[in-house]
Amino acid sequence: MAKKLKILFLLINLLPLSISAQIKVKSLPSFPADSTGSSHHVHGKLIDLNKGWKVYLNPDDKNYVKANIPCTWDGVETLYFENEINLSNDEIDNSVFKLFWGGINYSIEIFLNGYNIFKRSIGEIPFEIELPGDLIKADSPNKIVIKIDNKLDSKRTIPLKQRFLFPKKSSGIYRNVFVRILPKTHFSQFKINYLLDTNLSSASGEIKVGIENIDLLNEALTGKDIVLLNLKLTPQNFTGNSFSYDFPLTFSNTKQSEHLLKINIPNPALWSNESPNIYKAELSLLANKQIIDKSEKTISFLRIENRNQKLILNNNPFFLKGITYIVNESEIIESGYIEKLKRDFTFIKNTGFNAIRFAKAYANPLAINLCNQLGLIALVELPLNSVPEELLTDTEFRTRTISRFNEMVESYRTYSTAVIWGIGSSFLANSTLTGDFISNILTSSSDNGKITYCSFVGIQNEKIDGLDLIGIEIYSTPPDKLTDALEILSDETTEHNYFLSEVNYPNYYGISGGYLLKNSTEAQAKYFGQIIDVSRNNNLSGFFINTFYNYNGDFKSLYGGNEFYYQLGIFHNSPTSNNIVYKVLDAKLNNKNKVTIPIGNSKDENKLIFILIALGLSILMALLINTSRKFRDECSRAFFRPYNFFSDIRDQRIISGVHTFILLIVESGSISLFFTILFYYLRTNILFEKLLLSFGESSIIRGFSYLAWNPEKGFIIIFLFVILKIVFISVIIKAASFFIKTKIQYSSIFFMIIWGLLPFTILLPVELILYKILAIGTYNSIIIIVILLFWLWILQRIFKGIHVLFEVRKLTVYLYGLVIIILLITGAAAYFQLTNSALYYLNNSFKQYSLISF
Repeated sequence: MAKKLKILFLLINLLPLSISAQIKVKSLPSFPADSTGSSHHVHGKLIDLNKGWKVYLNPDDKNYVKANIPCTWDGVETLYFENEINLSNDEIDNSVFKLFWGGINYSIEIFLNGYNIFKRSIGEIPFEIELPGDLIKADSPNKIVIKIDNKLDSKRTIPLKQRFLFPKKSSGIYRNVFVRILPKTHFSQFKINYLLDTNLSSASGEIKVGIENIDLLNEALTGKDIVLLNLKLTPQNFTGNSFSYDFPLTFSNTKQSEHLLKINIPNPALWSNESPNIYKAELSLLANKQIIDKSEKTISFLRIENRNQKLILNNNPFFLKGITYIVNESEIIESGYIEKLKRDFTFIKNTGFNAIRFAKAYANPLAINLCNQLGLIALVELPLNSVPEELLTDTEFRTRTISRFNEMVESYRTYSTAVIWGIGSSFLANSTLTGDFISNILTSSSDNGKITYCSFVGIQNEKIDGLDLIGIEIYSTPPDKLTDALEILSDETTEHNYFLSEVNYPNYYGISGGYLLKNSTEAQAKYFGQIIDVSRNNNLSGFFINTFYNYNGDFKSLYGGNEFYYQLGIFHNSPTSNNIVYKVLDAKLNNKNKVTIPIGNSKDENKLIFILIALGLSILMALLINTSRKFRDECSRAFFRPYNFFSDIRDQRIISGVHTFILLIVESGSISLFFTILFYYLRTNILFEKLLLSFGESSIIRGFSYLAWNPEKGFIIIFLFVILKIVFISVIIKAASFFIKTKIQYSSIFFMIIWGLLPFTILLPVELILYKILAIGTYNSIIIIVILLFWLWILQRIFKGIHVLFEVRKLTVYLYGLVIIILLITGAAAYFQLTNSALYYLNNSFKQYSLISF
């Protein structure tokens, strides 16, 4: 006993060491401090915290690995990062300290010298907090511990756990972290709001200024001293007029003071796609002409509005010609960080696009800032997608969404003024609950001067308060079918402003020689060109091609193409003009001559292996029936007189074991072939992908995707699974028989199940043409009904076999059998509902699919 306790003690003590050894943190190339492009205090000092971190699985664990930021890790969802800062007495007495983080996925807790000072879900939105002065120690290390948890949930996080075509979740820290040292009296708020007049000849501005510890400044001054605020607007990237404004301040004994300053800017240089003019705004707090604090930010002047169901930019009609850009931050950092973004965005701008949509992820601040500099409208949105209606009515979820939307707008507006703000994507069109949710989010926002959008599955007809642009998502919808659906929008009395928010067409096969091969590069080029024409011909406000690059996701995709690598983009990893899709888009966007796309040849998607397997099994069955009279008689009796046949099995009358084994092979082959064909047909089906995704387990969709896209291997795997399942069911029935008097040998139960599955042999001729029938699509509803009836027949035969073998009343067998099946289904449903809200997402998937086809 003592020896066992000793071993247990060693295991418990060695376990943390083994866990710590599993931490794999990879440091990425460093980037400059304060490379976020945010506003900053000129008089402030920065303490770079990107280096020298200790990483733990547990804060009490003495084992750690060292890492620098940016970094990435694998295998765990929660990590602790520890660092130290040293501050002098003078700094503590005369300064305040603010910790800035460019964004962390997903939730974070911050400890300073052992005290929890911050706990929040922030989701990669840049944030800044003040370090409490009473917790900071002078002339000794101040320990900062960051607990990072990037686990997602089906109800409580943004984004949610079930993420359709979302980029891979960031298991890493990809943005700057530093401490700002500011004077005691400093700016706590610096916001600029403005309104251009209708003639664009002047801008009326409101400057919201907050000053912290203003009372300390008042104590050091007399009534004769002059204290004022000075605002300067100077051209940053162009030559033009500068503006300067002075605002005297009166003395106040309050610790904090807030000021609303009004200015008028005559003839400001406007921001546009062609001339993205940007001003640098400098706000200074001066006492007797001495600068106490100074803060800088950029601002651009433009008037973007939704007028008469049209998007208007600087009094001119504006047609959105956009593309979706998925930011892979680890690749960006390894490829030169801002230079990578600059190359890509410049290529996008030169192609003729005027807008970039940052979908399904919180936008990188650098990307927003670059859009502003290059003259690209940025569409920034919450990473919400396919939210079930049951969640939309949840008060906690609504509160969280409102808070996150306001935080997003508040944070990202410092990087660009040319932004359209989005609630999310794949919302149910014409849902009362959805409309009420979106309206509640938008009307709860403190800023009413912004343009907003939301992306829907289907065409939203009902008006939603506060929503300016209605996005329509397209998933390989035929252009003629889309045109028919958009006819209603040509009515001039419509109250909505529509645009195609997401035009999807996956490219599975690459360059094939022609567009007749579905989902080839040429087919993608032709499709995008046709959809652009549809958007222009149907009174829409624009379109967004999805996406610039292929990208990786956390879930294997069916529609996206077999792997974690989603093949939706124009390019794989680097843009090139030698690309047929690019050439078509370039021609369409710049009104150039039409690009000729090769026609090529179509491809029969029906696999030859399906026909060969069905023929082989059919021939084997036919040979047995025609060469063995006994086998033919046994099949006839098992089909038409199953009661008598199962009685013979119970009474152990001679049933050929060889025939039974061959029948097992044929039946298992038929069942496997049936599911292989069905899975292969569903390999690109959006509904099926969403249904699998609803369970929230990547292993489910990963397994199905492998079987669907690899039919040869899938057939073998399913074949072996069917045989093992028959063995397993036989064992379960044998185990259950211990509770009744009648004792039956295992072999008899095994034989009963095999002969009970005999009807699967008659499916073999059908399986020769099953894929072609499914591909036609006309008879799929009838096929579903027939398949359900067929499986009920099989179930009835198994129940009858149990009834005959064990001489149990038929009603008892059927009752207990159905109860067991219902309990299994109910138990699985309850498990997935409690863990991942699966029933909500399943219901939402069916509703979405009915809308995708318009």
